[in-house]
Amino acid sequence: MPRWLGAAICGLALAMVLGGCGEDSADLPTERDAVKVVETFYEQISEAKLRGGTLHIHEAYKLIDSERSHLSDARFAQTVEKYPPGFRAEVISSKIDGRHAEVTIEYQVASMFGKPYAVRTVIPLAVDKAGQTWKIDFTGETDDQDPAAAKKTMLSEGAKK
Repeated sequence: MPRWLGAAICGLALAMVLGGCGEDSADLPTERDAVKVVETFYEQISEAKLRGGTLHIHEAYKLIDSERSHLSDARFAQTVEKYPPGFRAEVISSKIDGRHAEVTIEYQVASMFGKPYAVRTVIPLAVDKAGQTWKIDFTGETDDQDPAAAKKTMLSEGAKK
């Protein structure tokens, strides 16, 4: 093998190591970016509930991974419509692990027993490969809970009428 070819291969390997190669070494969004996506998502939902219309719902929909969540724009709008007026969420904590992040939020839920109570939940996010941005894995699973079933569950767990 010619000497210059060995040097060229070595130089190419060094450039790949220093410059990075492949999808995993691309610039990933930061933890602060993940928090901002979650904050913006819930701000858009809050605005949609206050002002009505679909503009804010569509903006919130753009922040979810609709493919992974298996939600169409219309189904997402139906899910968000169930949120109470004045819904607000506060970010409590966040952490990232490579291409995945978790942002913990807290929000108030009305109680049929008087004072609202705080609920904490973790919002999972993943980096969208096409745009290199955080997308929320939003399934809306807890938004379809039947009020009668919720009351029955609370009563079975010892809550008073």
